Amino acid sequence: MPDSLHLIRLAQSSPERALELPGGGLSVLHLSTGQDGGEAACWYVCLEGSLILDLPHGDFVQLKPGESYQVPAGQARRLTPVRGATVLMIGQ
Repeated sequence: MPDSLHLIRLAQSSPERALELPGGGLSVLHLSTGQDGGEAACWYVCLEGSLILDLPHGDFVQLKPGESYQVPAGQARRLTPVRGATVLMIGQ
C-alpha cells in the first residue's frame, strides 16, 4: 500500500514555496506572507487558515478551510494569507 501524504505538514515543511505532489498538476503551499499567484488557470482549495485571493478591479475571494475557488487563465491574482494559510493548488 502506498504511503499517505499529510498535505498540511508537507506544505509547512517548506513555507512560502509551492511543493509539487506526485502525479502532476497538484501542489501545496503554506503562506505566512502574501505573494503573486501568477495568471495560470488554477483551483485553490484552502486546507488550513484563511486565504484572500485578490483579483483584478478590486474583487476578492476569502477562502476558509474546505472552501475552493477557480481562477481562470489570464486572470492575475495575489495570494494573501490571514494569519497563515495552507492551500492545495490544482492545475497550476
